[in-house]
Amino acid sequence: MNPLSNRRRPSYIRTLFLLLSLSTAVATAQDGAVGGEQLFSNARLIIGDGQLIERGSLLLRGDVILAVGPEAEALASEDAQRHDLGGQTVMPALVNTHAHLGWEAYGDWGSQHFTDANLIDHLYRHAYYGVGTIISTGSDKEDVARRVKLEQQRGNIGGARYHLSPGMGSPGGGPNPRFTDDPDYWGVHPVADPEQAVRTVQELAAQGYGIAKIWVDSRDERRGAQVKLAPEIYRAVLGTALNYDMRIIAHATTLTDHKALVGVGARRFIHMPYDTAVDQEYLDMVRRNNVYIVPTLGMITKREPYYVPAFRDPFFYDQVSPDVLESLNSGYQPPGEQSAAAATRSAMLAENLRMLKEHIILGTDAGAVGDFFGYADHVELALFVRMGMTPMEAIVASTSRAATAFGLNEVGTLAAGKAADFVVLDANPLDDIANTRQIDEVYIRGQRVDREDLRNNWTQD
Repeated sequence: MNPLSNRRRPSYIRTLFLLLSLSTAVATAQDGAVGGEQLFSNARLIIGDGQLIERGSLLLRGDVILAVGPEAEALASEDAQRHDLGGQTVMPALVNTHAHLGWEAYGDWGSQHFTDANLIDHLYRHAYYGVGTIISTGSDKEDVARRVKLEQQRGNIGGARYHLSPGMGSPGGGPNPRFTDDPDYWGVHPVADPEQAVRTVQELAAQGYGIAKIWVDSRDERRGAQVKLAPEIYRAVLGTALNYDMRIIAHATTLTDHKALVGVGARRFIHMPYDTAVDQEYLDMVRRNNVYIVPTLGMITKREPYYVPAFRDPFFYDQVSPDVLESLNSGYQPPGEQSAAAATRSAMLAENLRMLKEHIILGTDAGAVGDFFGYADHVELALFVRMGMTPMEAIVASTSRAATAFGLNEVGTLAAGKAADFVVLDANPLDDIANTRQIDEVYIRGQRVDREDLRNNWTQD
């Protein structure tokens, strides 16, 4: 339960913030975004696909990267705006493939907060922390979400690039009871049989959706669903989606379900197997079918002895007011000593991640389980490394591989023709993954995110 559930931020503050955000986005979109060149030189360039340029340049024209490396200097026009980065590090903006936007109000939580203003706020929170692309999975109020996405495509809204993925599941099931207990929750697209599954995918495709989510495991004890999605139903979803180039991501947490799903064509998973160690059969299936897995480690490590709650981390302070921090802290119960069973499970999860690391992609579940937008992405990166990945492997998982998993071909790497979405860091994350938090500037669509202005708005009482 959110300890601030009885306190609500005055609506006029949100309205003012929305107007400020919109006016800033429109102003920057009109200020050279279409044709102006910018050259960022003397930088360490982490490309996002495993490549590194120790000293190089990045040339933009408007919202597109023109050149990367030595040729960028030669191609820059005389009128290009020049930025000498003095040895700072540049990496692609992060790509988060699993969050739940719209419900969190940083002081309250619930379906009543799924408004244009709150959704836009969440896009800016991600951008502030260097997340350039966000996929919100299965809990969006679709009329609001489509409206915001359209306005972003028109250039009237900034923040992280917004992709939504409608959810399908057993009638009455789907998200955890925190969502489904909300009296005004709009529910998922029910798929009770293969025929309904086919129709639903066709309808979603006709509405322009390219990503969708299915819940396979039985959930929602309070509303009595507790019905696992039958193989013939998810087979129909996956088969129909192929005809429409729709990417399906499956919510499944057991090794048995993962194997069954991969066996009928599933290639994207929210959560890795949590119940047991992965075996060679599963690893062979994952490699043969090029499967992508969002492990969502932050959600399952809150009882670990090293866990630090957000409100005790200065990196989190930028996006909330002092009274929110005080309220969060007052309701906090620190975890007890880790049991032997919990330690064994942690070691098993770390080994699963290590075995699957070439298939891991970034996702946080933020907005659903008490984690916070943007901040949670850096927690996840740190957990990737803590559990066996190198910093470079963690960055690849959180940029190019995450984008590739969903066909988001314009983002995820620093390369000619790609979107100009990147982060300028004051320290090298290849030395210490915590250095992704040393953010100097964030650029989305070739425009600098006004982090100071956002911070000032969020931290006022």
